[in-house]
Amino acid sequence: MAETAPTFGSLLKQWRGFRHVSQFDLALETGVSQRHVSFLETGRANPSRGMVLALANSLDLPLRERNSLLRSAGFGAVFAEGDLDEASHQIFREALQQTLDHAEPYPALVLNGQWNMIMANQAALRFFNVFIDPFAALAAMGNPERFQMVRLCLHEEGLMPYIDNWEELVSTFLARARRALLDNPKDRFLPELIEEILAHPRAPADWRRVWTSHTAPAIEMVMSRDGVAYRLFTMLAHFGAPTDVTLEELSVELFYPADDTTREQLQQLAQASQSQSV
Repeated sequence: MAETAPTFGSLLKQWRGFRHVSQFDLALETGVSQRHVSFLETGRANPSRGMVLALANSLDLPLRERNSLLRSAGFGAVFAEGDLDEASHQIFREALQQTLDHAEPYPALVLNGQWNMIMANQAALRFFNVFIDPFAALAAMGNPERFQMVRLCLHEEGLMPYIDNWEELVSTFLARARRALLDNPKDRFLPELIEEILAHPRAPADWRRVWTSHTAPAIEMVMSRDGVAYRLFTMLAHFGAPTDVTLEELSVELFYPADDTTREQLQQLAQASQSQSV
């Protein structure tokens, strides 16, 4: 039996509950009466396209969910949901590539909404290859479709054996996933990732008891192999005020050396790569 699509009213009420906003407060924020909000939720009134967008803005919905709300009210999507490889996104892809190139000789990645690496600079590939071939590791893990970068850090076939501060690093992934789930409680896949992290054999028991969604602006990562340690910190960057679903969900992860030794080691990796290519 086919699942019935949610109505506009039920979706609006659900999101209002997610955001802990009363009908009165939503009405005040949107500039309508509380009675009108009530009528919209019960189906006694139909919203205009502008009203749907105003309500979605007041509730701070992700762009993908704004499109869903529009469709539930009988309107077409407003926010594009294209692919980064499409011609319409070429200028943004070029900007991302310039950002990655500018980061050399330090690693930099572009992650999509499911934390998969979709772009990387040569420094990132050089760095990962110090430890593993990330593509071969993903294949050995069964090529998970989502959250590949996190799962590389969770798996023995991946980066886990080389991460010295594994518990600290993975706790930031957990907080980040919980923060993302607060922003979009309708995400179907984040609960699976959160449970996978919590069920990991190395996960402390208090990760279930102590619930935090705080995410630090910079994350430290310490990795070592054969007596050589790399200390880096990472920062995330996003497009500002995007009007496109694809761009809103992208993030650029930049890795910077946390000490002079790591800086020199990354520079040496770059120089060795240049020598081999000559």
